[in-house]
Amino acid sequence: MGASTPRHHSSTSSLPRPLLAKRIVTFALYALIPLALLHYLVSLPPPLPPPPHHRRGGPKSPRGPKVAAGAKRTRAAPRCDYSDGAWVRSAAAALYNGTSCGGTIKAGQNCEAHGRPDSGYLRWRWRPRGCALPPFDPADFLRLVRGRHVAFVGDSLARNQCESLVCLLSSAFPAHLVRGAGGGDGDGDGDELRKFRRWAFPSHDATVSVFWSPFLVNGTEKAKGGAAGLDHNRLFLDQPDERWAAEIPGVDVVVLSAGHWFLHPAMFYDRGAVVGCHHCPEPNRTESGFFGAFRLAVRGALREVVLRGARAQQRQRERRPKLAVLTTFSPAHFEGDWDSPAACARTEPYAPGEREVGYMDGEMLRAEAEEAAAAAADARARGAGVTVEALRVTRMAALRADGHPGAYMHPFPFAGGARERVPNDCVHWCLPGPIDTWNEILLQLVKRWADGAGADAEPSSSSP
Repeated sequence: MGASTPRHHSSTSSLPRPLLAKRIVTFALYALIPLALLHYLVSLPPPLPPPPHHRRGGPKSPRGPKVAAGAKRTRAAPRCDYSDGAWVRSAAAALYNGTSCGGTIKAGQNCEAHGRPDSGYLRWRWRPRGCALPPFDPADFLRLVRGRHVAFVGDSLARNQCESLVCLLSSAFPAHLVRGAGGGDGDGDGDELRKFRRWAFPSHDATVSVFWSPFLVNGTEKAKGGAAGLDHNRLFLDQPDERWAAEIPGVDVVVLSAGHWFLHPAMFYDRGAVVGCHHCPEPNRTESGFFGAFRLAVRGALREVVLRGARAQQRQRERRPKLAVLTTFSPAHFEGDWDSPAACARTEPYAPGEREVGYMDGEMLRAEAEEAAAAAADARARGAGVTVEALRVTRMAALRADGHPGAYMHPFPFAGGARERVPNDCVHWCLPGPIDTWNEILLQLVKRWADGAGADAEPSSSSP
C-alpha cells in the first residue's frame, strides 16, 4: 500500500445548502458588531475637562491671570534686555520742549532755550534688539503710581532724570511744585533749593521727589568751584545718608543714580578708620582707586532700601511693596580739552560698533549690575517686599555724544562770534533729549512691578 494523505472534513460539509447560507450570514453579522462599536468609540470627541474647582490643587488664585478651562498654561514671556539695541531715526516729536517745561528744567540743560541751533538730537529712538520699547505714556505711568511716591536719589544725573520724568508727566497732567526752588540757572542758594524738590500730581494723588546724595551714603563734599574749604570728598561707607534714607518708609519707588562724584579726590572711611583714598589728598596714603568705594556705596544704599523697606512692611497693617531701581553709570563724552568749542560737538549718535563702552564705564556698570542682583536676592530671602531692578543705560548712553548741552550750558555762547575757549557740559543731558529714554524704560519696570509680575522674578540675566 502506498502512503496516503489523510482527508480533513468540515463540520458543515454535510449540511443542506439553505441552512449553510443562513449560518454564514449569521457569523458575518456577529463579526460586524464589534467593528461598528470600535468605530463609534474612536469617533467620540475628547472628554471635557472638569470644572476649575474640581481640579487638583483647589481653586485658582485670584491674583493669577484668567485661564480658560482646559487651556494649557504657558511660561511668562522672557524679560526684555533693554540695554541691547541701537538708536534709530524717528520723526516723532518730544512730549515737551524748553518752553512748555522751562520752569522744571535746570537752565543749563535747557538746550533749546540757550540757543542750540540743531534739533537732530531729538529725532532718535532707542530700539531694543529683542523686544519693543513703547513711547512714554504719562497717563499709564501715573495710573501705575496712583497714590504713590516716586523718589530719585543721587547726584545731578539723578536730578536730570527726575526733571525729565516730571516734564514727561506734566505734558499731560498738571504738576505742582510743593518743595524747593523753581526754574533758573540753579546757581548759589537756588541750586541748593533745587537739590531737594517735590512735585505733586493731584489728578492721581502721586508725588515725585528728588534727593541730593552724590555718594548715596553719608559724605562731605569738597568745596565748590575752588572756594576755600575742603579740597576733597570724604565718604563714610558704613553710614547711610539720612537725608533720603529716613524717607524710605514713605517712598514706593526709589531710583538711585550716582558715579561721577567718585572720580574726584577723596578719602574713604569705614567705622572711623581710613580704608582707602583716590588721588590721595593726605600724605603717606596708598592709592586704592574708587571702584571698591563705589561698589560699597551702592551696596550700602540698596541695603538701606531693603532693610528699611522690610521694617516698614512689618509695621504697616497693609502690605505695601516697594521698587528700587538702580540707574547705571552714564558716560561723559569730552573730546580733548573740556573748554574746547569741539569738546562734545557731535550732532548724531555713534553707530553700533563705532564706540565701545570704556574700561572705567564698564567697571562701574559691572559693579552696579552685580550689586543690584545681590540686593534682589537678599530682598527675596528676607521677604522684604522690595523688588530690585537695574536700569542699564550705560551702553545706550555711550552712543549719544550728541545729546549733551556742550557749550549751550550757557545761553547763546557764540552770539559774539567764534570763541577759542568755552566751557562745556558733556556729562548731563539736554531736556528734552536722550535721557527721556531712561524713563521710557523706567515705565516698563514700574509696569511689571505694579502688575505683580516682577515681585519674585530674577533680575535681568543679560551680561553687564
